[in-house]
Amino acid sequence: MKKDLVSVLMVNYNHADTIEKSIRSVLEQTYSKLQLIIVDDGSTDNSVEIINSIGDSRIELYEEKENKQICAVTNIGMKKVRGEYFARIDSDDLWEKNKLEIQVEYLKEHPEHKICFTHVSIIDENDQVVDSDLEKLYAVDYERQEEWLETFFFLGNCLPMTSVLMTTKIMVEIGDFNIAYRQLHDFDYWIRIAKRYPMAVIPEKLVRIRRYESETNNSNISEKNMTRTYNEYVDIRKHFFDEMSDVVFKKTFGKYLKNSNAESREELECEQAFLLCSPVGQGRTISNVGIEYLINLLQDKITADILESKYELNIKKFYELTGEHLYNDWKVQETIQNIKKKEEVFENEIRRNEQQKLMLKKDIADRDNKIKELEAIIEDYENSTSWKLTKPLRKIGTIVKK
Repeated sequence: MKKDLVSVLMVNYNHADTIEKSIRSVLEQTYSKLQLIIVDDGSTDNSVEIINSIGDSRIELYEEKENKQICAVTNIGMKKVRGEYFARIDSDDLWEKNKLEIQVEYLKEHPEHKICFTHVSIIDENDQVVDSDLEKLYAVDYERQEEWLETFFFLGNCLPMTSVLMTTKIMVEIGDFNIAYRQLHDFDYWIRIAKRYPMAVIPEKLVRIRRYESETNNSNISEKNMTRTYNEYVDIRKHFFDEMSDVVFKKTFGKYLKNSNAESREELECEQAFLLCSPVGQGRTISNVGIEYLINLLQDKITADILESKYELNIKKFYELTGEHLYNDWKVQETIQNIKKKEEVFENEIRRNEQQKLMLKKDIADRDNKIKELEAIIEDYENSTSWKLTKPLRKIGTIVKK
C-alpha cells in the first residue's frame, strides 16, 4: 500500500545543544516517508553546521540571514510543504519513534478528523522526565467541537504544537500563523481550526517537550512573557466569535446564554458581548473586551433596545460596569488581589482585637462589680453591732502581739 508523504516543519534559533537529537527523533520514525523542512531563524551558534553534518536526503534546510521570530519563519516553512500531512516540532523537543505512524493510521481510520494531537511528557535540560502541571494541562481528551471551543474560551490553550498532525488541506485552508502573536500563535491557530472542524487527541505520550530553568525558550515563565501572553490572549478573545456560525455558537455556549430563547443575529450578538465580559483567564474583573463590544451594540438602536428590553441593561447600569477596573493586565490584577488579601488580613486582625477589647472591658466591669460587692460586705461588717462590741478585744490582741 502506497504511503502518503508527511511534511515535518522544524524552526530553529540557537539550539545547537539540542537540535541534533530533535532531528534524529524525526528521521528515526517508524513512518519513514518524510520531508523534514528546517528553517533556521538567523542562528548565531553552530546550529547550521550541525544540520548540514547530518547526511539525510529528506532534510531541506532554509536559512534566514536575520532573526525574524517564530511566526514569520513558521509561515516561510509552511510554504515549502509538499506532503499530504503536516506536522510541527520545535528544535529542542523529541518524538517517540512511533509517533507519526500512530497518528497517520488514526487519521486514515477516522476520516471525520483531519487533525489530531497526542499526550506528552515534560523533560528538562538533561532529557530527564519531570513532574509538571503542564503535562496535566495537555492530558485532555475532548471529542466534540463544542468542548474544544468552550475550553479555549474559558481556560485557554491545552494543545502542544509539537504533537500535532493535520492534513495539508486544513493547513492551506486555515492559512498562515498570525505574526502578531509570539506566545500564543498556536492557540490562535487551534481556535481557527476548531471553529470549522472537530479535533482528536490520542491518549498516548508520544512527544517529549523540553522546559528550561533559565529563559532560553519562548515558553519559559518570566514577567515579560506572562504579560505578553495575557495581552495576546485578550486580543485573541476579542476575535473569538469572528467567523463562527450561529449554529456552532449556540451549540457551544447555549448553556451560558442569559436568554435561552435568543435566536436573531442581534440577540446572539448581545449574548456574545456578555460572554466577552466574563473575566479573562484566572482574572476576577470584567473584561474590557466585552465592554468595548457592548459600547458598539449601544450605538445601534436595534441592539440597544434589545439590551434594555430583554437583558435589562440600560445606560445607567452600563455605567456601573464601566466603574470597574477594566484596563489592567495580569500583573496589576495580581497586585490588586494581594492588596485585597492584606486588607482582609488586617480587617480580621482588627475584628479580633475589637473582640479582645470587648472581653477585657467585660472582665474589668466584672472585677469592678466584684470590688463593689466586697466593699459593701466590709462596710456591713464594720457597721454591725458585733464588730463594734469586739473592737476593744481587737485592740488588746494587737497589744499582746507587740
